[in-house]
Amino acid sequence: MKFDDYHITELDNGLKVISETIPHFRSISLGLWISAGSRNENKSNNGITHLIEHLLFKGTKKRGYRDIAIAFDSIGAEYNAFTDKENSCFYADFIDSHLTACLQLLFEVVFSPSFEPLNVETEKKVIYEEIKMVEDTPSENIFNYFYQDLFKGHPLSLSVLGRLKSLKAMGQREIWEYFRKNYSMDHCIISAAGNISHYQLVQEVKRNMAELENEEWLESQASLKFKLNKVKFRNIYKARTKAVHICYGQIGCSRISNDRYPLSVFTTLFGGSMSSRLFQKIREEEGLSYSIYSANSQYTDTGVALTYAASSPENSLKIIDLIEDELKKIRHSGLNQEEITRAKENLKGSIVLNVEDISSRMFRMGKALLVDKKVLTIDDILKKIDNVTNRQLNDMVDKYYNPDNMSLVLLGDLKE
Repeated sequence: MKFDDYHITELDNGLKVISETIPHFRSISLGLWISAGSRNENKSNNGITHLIEHLLFKGTKKRGYRDIAIAFDSIGAEYNAFTDKENSCFYADFIDSHLTACLQLLFEVVFSPSFEPLNVETEKKVIYEEIKMVEDTPSENIFNYFYQDLFKGHPLSLSVLGRLKSLKAMGQREIWEYFRKNYSMDHCIISAAGNISHYQLVQEVKRNMAELENEEWLESQASLKFKLNKVKFRNIYKARTKAVHICYGQIGCSRISNDRYPLSVFTTLFGGSMSSRLFQKIREEEGLSYSIYSANSQYTDTGVALTYAASSPENSLKIIDLIEDELKKIRHSGLNQEEITRAKENLKGSIVLNVEDISSRMFRMGKALLVDKKVLTIDDILKKIDNVTNRQLNDMVDKYYNPDNMSLVLLGDLKE
């Protein structure tokens, strides 16, 4: 299967179209990406981007929510959406013969909503239940606490789902104002992969844009720049759980940092795979935790590097000691070539296997073009991983996994 046979077109209004043609497929994965996420919010409107994601499928100026569902089902499309820290995506997978109908429907859903007051109140109730589900899932909820403390005072500290208080206060006027400010065409990427003609896709996008030319949009949102204050903390949050959930980490690197690939390789060998140091030591040898892993997330100008584990209260501090012991060993003795090679191959394998799926290709291209303004080829990414040096990996410990700079959140029924 050939990788990276994609084309990019930027239209006069700033909207970009990217597509990858895979002619032997009979399906298309199509996504409409918007550079609006919880980072665009503040405490008073926290959760509004996620609320809008829900509301866009509740009704347009032409259709109600049942009509939208029938329209997608009538072309055999599987459709969904998600909101993240820095972007939102509305997407559908469908048979290649339905490109015109599906693109028109996605444009209508995203750019011609109704935001009926009754639908607003209904979806708020749905999201209240979603928030409760996360609060009842400590392995997810701990990251809300960690981000809240790590990025205190910064928009990245805000939960994607929002808070009950801010959601209850939102009305139709605030929703329309936020929507018109953050969902304009110059904030949009159309990404597609599958049996698709790039020329045809561009022509269909232009036709749908022409139908929306009379929509009123506010001035585009300026790029978001906030001062980030690095802090170190040790916080315990009470929860009625039998296990204690641990999140241990610090500020990581951005998507444009030269550390992006070295940090990903280090995270993989430290705790990102079943052969990693932490998995082998803490789960396989000591039997202290069922779930333990390291991960790193990158944003436009910063990131997070962390380790998560869950265990019984009496083992939680021992796990933290073992994590720090492994870091001390690495700082003292360095890394061996065998584990470095294994981590690189593991990371490369996950990337290649992921893009065997057309939806994953669409997601990769859309997010990269939206956030990074460019799309690296798979071969370029694999070369960057291969070119990571031992010295760079040792530097990752000092920069992002130094216990002197790392913060800790514990969630569970644990005494001080």
